[in-house]
Amino acid sequence: MKRVLLAMMLIALVLCLFAYRGYITTSNTVTLNINGHKILGAVPARYTHHEVMIPKELAEQALDVKIGWDKPEPLPEGVYYRNEVAVLMYHHLSEQPMPLFPWVLSVDRFRDQMELLKREGFHVITMEQYRQFMLDNGSVPDNAVLLTFDDGYESFYSLAFPILQEYGYTAVNFIIVSTIDKPDTLSVPKLTWPQMREMKAAGMGFYNHTYDMHRYGVVDAEGGGRPAASALLYIDDENRNELNEEYCQRVRQDLGTAERRLREELGNTDSAIAFPYGSYNDRLLEITDALGIHLKFNVTEGLGSSLDLNTCRFNGGSELLSAAQTIDQLKRSEPPMVLTVNARRVPLTGVEPRLEEGTLLIPLGRLSKALHLNMDYDLRSHTVKLTGR
Repeated sequence: MKRVLLAMMLIALVLCLFAYRGYITTSNTVTLNINGHKILGAVPARYTHHEVMIPKELAEQALDVKIGWDKPEPLPEGVYYRNEVAVLMYHHLSEQPMPLFPWVLSVDRFRDQMELLKREGFHVITMEQYRQFMLDNGSVPDNAVLLTFDDGYESFYSLAFPILQEYGYTAVNFIIVSTIDKPDTLSVPKLTWPQMREMKAAGMGFYNHTYDMHRYGVVDAEGGGRPAASALLYIDDENRNELNEEYCQRVRQDLGTAERRLREELGNTDSAIAFPYGSYNDRLLEITDALGIHLKFNVTEGLGSSLDLNTCRFNGGSELLSAAQTIDQLKRSEPPMVLTVNARRVPLTGVEPRLEEGTLLIPLGRLSKALHLNMDYDLRSHTVKLTGR
């Protein structure tokens, strides 16, 4: 911890030096704070898109690390990505196109996609391969693809499952567990536990999409709504929103119930979750980790790597795209720039490093994660809090 404290003091000092020399222009100021101790106030720094940016040279000197921002070597022809996984996301399938519901994919379009994956050199992996890659330093083939479905529609059994078996592919489905326990005969049919047990025996997997939080909950007196799994809901008879503790208790109970039912009915010994609507917050990430749900999926487009367990997904379920257009989303014309710390890749979601007036600015949040530091930025007080994990 002394080393971390010294590093943060050096960061503050060098930030001032860089500001004095003119390396950072039109910058904001922040206060650096570590473990409750104020290091230095009014430190010049760039703040953009919810990220604090600091000069690359500063970070290297202060933390005694080597930071790289380079293009990797070109990949061989036919290899679109390596040591990453493209996760495709689907919801509901139909026998015929449904123009009024473009998020419902026709079965012929789905079959064409599966054929293109095979023909164009993609390798559909199992959930077990994905888990080992993400958690246990396992390997995946080039152009690896994981197939995922959300919401537990019955069409996964009647339409998708036969095609998956035909191609020798497996897929996972994230289940809204309450809709299986308490079927609604007026809604689109959902899977049954016996159907899931049959498919699981054939290699399919079924995981958490919450027990009963796949909905918008009321968050204010005017009736405004936000995803229930990530929002502090409004308590009408008390004219207030949930406290953080109440929110955490509600979410833990819901996700824990879903996990228990998946174990009871399917014998699940592993866990994963897809966040409803792709919405999450830091508390939700902490709760899932505490429940042993380490593999997480959202709806932001991008490739997944073992450096970030909250994985992006490509939308494969749009009837507005041809099969070729959907699969082309997974291809890269050239490898992207890569941020590394001591030759280890740092995952980037959101803000990338950028060059300003000859100075390369690095996102401090991502750098902190790579160095196993917790970082919190209070926008109102302009205070950066860093603590050792």
